Amino acid sequence: MPTTLLIVYRVLGTVLFALAAAAIVEKYRTVRGAVLLPARVLECRKAGSTSPGAAAGGYRYLVELHANGRRLEMETNDSFWFRHDKDKGKIVQVWYNPSARCVERKSWETEIFSALLAGIGAALLLIR
Repeated sequence: MPTTLLIVYRVLGTVLFALAAAAIVEKYRTVRGAVLLPARVLECRKAGSTSPGAAAGGYRYLVELHANGRRLEMETNDSFWFRHDKDKGKIVQVWYNPSARCVERKSWETEIFSALLAGIGAALLLIR
């Protein structure tokens, strides 16, 4: 196998490993010190920071939760491609941190995605 191609595989594998680690670190940085609470989905809407184009995606849940005796409405940090109107009224678990401007929805998506990236990275690093 050409040396140049092996170098590209090594660099790409290392980058994928770094991305997998960064995703896990970012999630648990957000979740650290947070409390797991039930929240009711009020709507799925486009985030304010998202491009207004129809194909831009960037939909988030707006959820209602009760913390410290107060009713709060907060956005999740999800980013869906399409509006999920069918989830309106659904109860989801969220990680609430009073110092954060949004809540993290409890799911295994980040861990699964990180494992997939790390697996592809390992495969690329093992190519001889």
